[in-house]
Amino acid sequence: MILSNNDIVDFIDDRKLIIENFNKECMRPSSYLLRIGSKLLKMKDGTELIDTKKDDTFKFFEEVLISDDGVIINPGDFILASSVEKLSFDESICGDLFQLSCYARIGLQLNFSSCHIAATFGIDKPSSITFEITNFSNRPIKVYPNVKFCHLRVHEQKSSSSIRYRGIYSGKDEARPSDFNKKPAK
Repeated sequence: MILSNNDIVDFIDDRKLIIENFNKECMRPSSYLLRIGSKLLKMKDGTELIDTKKDDTFKFFEEVLISDDGVIINPGDFILASSVEKLSFDESICGDLFQLSCYARIGLQLNFSSCHIAATFGIDKPSSITFEITNFSNRPIKVYPNVKFCHLRVHEQKSSSSIRYRGIYSGKDEARPSDFNKKPAK
């Protein structure tokens, strides 16, 4: 079951869902809009192989700060960014990310496959969400910090999870590239 705006507020009040940096203007009828933070990790140009059995891919990225004047994402750029909000889900809920249609309609793609947020994500420490952003258009696109960037849909599970999310991306305040030393190709 997808939670309505009223359900989301009730789950926040009951502490089943924590949204740090909550902004009531981000509520939608059946979602909450997450905002993009001011720090990006941009994949560097290059031809060095990424080994999905052993590489910590942080070395393939450079940090970029988004000023109030915005930052340009060029065609083909691959960016990691974090949400302004930090989330914590209890054992009874999970979430999905969906980009805003205004960005899709200009060729900006968000989290093209890693859209799921597991139950118990951030349960020990509310955590930011990493956005994976690619410009598939043929034009540069400027984005700005702290703007509404994607839908978070929250789902109530039929039963509570009996295991906890133990992924390496929970507990983080900022975007984190893949670390194949730790996950998942072992």
